Amino acid sequence: MSTATITCSPEHRYTVGGVPFDGVTSVIGKTLRKEGLERWIGKLGNEEAERRRNEAASHGTLVHALAALVVEGVPSVPMGDEGPTYGQVAAFATWFETYVEEVHAVELPVAHEQYRYAGTLDLLVRMKGDKRPTVVDIKSGKAVYAEMRYQTASYREAALAGGLDSYGYSRRDCRRGVLHVPRDADGPARFYEHTRHASDFQGFLSCLFLYRDLKRGI
Repeated sequence: MSTATITCSPEHRYTVGGVPFDGVTSVIGKTLRKEGLERWIGKLGNEEAERRRNEAASHGTLVHALAALVVEGVPSVPMGDEGPTYGQVAAFATWFETYVEEVHAVELPVAHEQYRYAGTLDLLVRMKGDKRPTVVDIKSGKAVYAEMRYQTASYREAALAGGLDSYGYSRRDCRRGVLHVPRDADGPARFYEHTRHASDFQGFLSCLFLYRDLKRGI
């Protein structure tokens, strides 16, 4: 991977070698219109919608943290009233034990120095029966959305640009997808693989261009 130091603030502002880089989630979140979200905010009102979004964001962070503990082999994890359900943790653990052969990294910061963006991918693993690495982004919301393809494409390209040779991979190939572990659901975790790498990355670059253009102002 890149030797430059990647840092991320609590506000998800990235620097690479001390230079500001645009964050992947900020780029996507501030450029793509979500009609369902807009209707939801209109129904609830701004204040209540903001409260629920903050709660969901905290919950998603906890899910990621507990998933990391499962990956690292912690036998049991504490959960408070606001934390993930036992069902979610069990669903992730079942998926992990069934499909994952080897874990290379958890919460791995990556950056693309050519396009000057950075982000943190949740898992870099090797799936059972495969010789390639796989970028896994964990989602704990109610649904999986199309723009998530852009997020995983950006992580994949950054990982490839930084080099995967330190993990024993010489070929420039990498799988990617979203692992959906829905909140308050009893069903299994489901992995949605994304395979249209070039077009999805182009979609992300379009968002990146628009994001930077809007930042310039009038």
